[in-house]
Amino acid sequence: SVQCFRFTEPTSIRLRFFNFNMANMAALDPFVGMLGQFLSKPFADASKVDVTFVALTEARFKMRDFVKDQLGTWRHNMPESGMDTLLHRDALKKNPTATWNPFTWCRKKVVQHCVGNVKTVLGFRKEAFKKEERDDQLFGTFTFNPEKAFLGTSIVRDDGLRLCFFGTHFPMQRLQSVLVSNKINDSEKLMAAKIEYARVLREVLCRAAAWNFSHNTVIFVQGDLNSRTVFDHHEIGSQAKDVLLEVLKDTALMAAMTSDLQLPKGRWHEVVPFNGVNEMPVTYKVDPKMCIQRQVTVGDILNRVHDPAQPPPGAKRTLTSVHRNEFGNEWGLKKDPAKVKASHFPAFTERVIYWAPDALSSQMSWALPHGGYETLGHIDGSDHRPVTLEALMVLGPQHSLPPMPSREDPEVKELANRLVSKRWLDKLLCYSETSIDGSDMELKTSSSDESLRAVV
Repeated sequence: SVQCFRFTEPTSIRLRFFNFNMANMAALDPFVGMLGQFLSKPFADASKVDVTFVALTEARFKMRDFVKDQLGTWRHNMPESGMDTLLHRDALKKNPTATWNPFTWCRKKVVQHCVGNVKTVLGFRKEAFKKEERDDQLFGTFTFNPEKAFLGTSIVRDDGLRLCFFGTHFPMQRLQSVLVSNKINDSEKLMAAKIEYARVLREVLCRAAAWNFSHNTVIFVQGDLNSRTVFDHHEIGSQAKDVLLEVLKDTALMAAMTSDLQLPKGRWHEVVPFNGVNEMPVTYKVDPKMCIQRQVTVGDILNRVHDPAQPPPGAKRTLTSVHRNEFGNEWGLKKDPAKVKASHFPAFTERVIYWAPDALSSQMSWALPHGGYETLGHIDGSDHRPVTLEALMVLGPQHSLPPMPSREDPEVKELANRLVSKRWLDKLLCYSETSIDGSDMELKTSSSDESLRAVV
């Protein structure tokens, strides 16, 4: 196997990320100007940017025309970011080898004009990176819904370091089924949600394992990652947690994801570290008509609506309601968080995570010039907030990572069986695996009870 190289002297890469679920918004003029400025401005230290990655979900935005206009402007006036290359991808772009059929054509037109889909732009400087021709390998869908796709672009540095950037919209329906089910005990709900989320992350790794995966590869995943705030039951009461964060903390689950894949030992990480859900900015279930300049955190909301000494909210207990002036004018939310269903509680969905072999990630560290994510509150029209991130990736001497159990560990084997078995959750939910995924569909009580009935 290929051995990971060692960075004896520190080297750095300046990365910039832009992430937005556009929710099919039509008012694009302010957004176009903001995106153009984002691609053109220098890094926080006034240096050139090495790589910029933009991921848009539920986007009707014509990315191809935007990229063409942007490159035309840069030919006459080089941007301060120093970038000279922009590569765009569209999840609905026709595969040149695919045969035409009327169903696919109709579905594509509906998504293009009504629903929107995943679109990405990767910008870089040719003197620092070159593109790999493997677009056909870096694409996949999670469901029959074309909106829930992941597509990537890979670039390589002269020393062999490969960076692969995936834009995605993670599916939500099965995770939502866990959160709203009254057939799963409160004490089991967080673990069931973690299993469902880990299965999605594993699908991305399955795609990566299908191509010549190098020990010197870092996979970045950005988009609407559809993480949710879950109220976990414990002896005293309940504690709010973020599903994605809890998955990343679970080293046994990390080991189980790749136990049967031809990948080097590695794990998922978050670029911006969080100690808990309270620190995370709210980017989901905001009022599309409200513009809130200050950054609201999940903790701001939990401090008002959730008493951790009480049991998890559910049939026997509700959250504390707040006045419209508070959830609307101060937090920028459309609805009182105490009155929404579990899967619609305010959360942080626009994230940047990465997977890397332990031999490589143990040589990686991050500096965050702005302290972490920045939410942009001046763009309306979506129930999500645009998010930006500037991060300096430093590659240098090796440091230690938390120990991860081996593939032969009994707990890892049990979790691996749960991840690959689609019947583990079905035994609790009896939920159809062939259902076409929807984006946060409202679940009526009658239909929900029918689809979530327990197996006799």
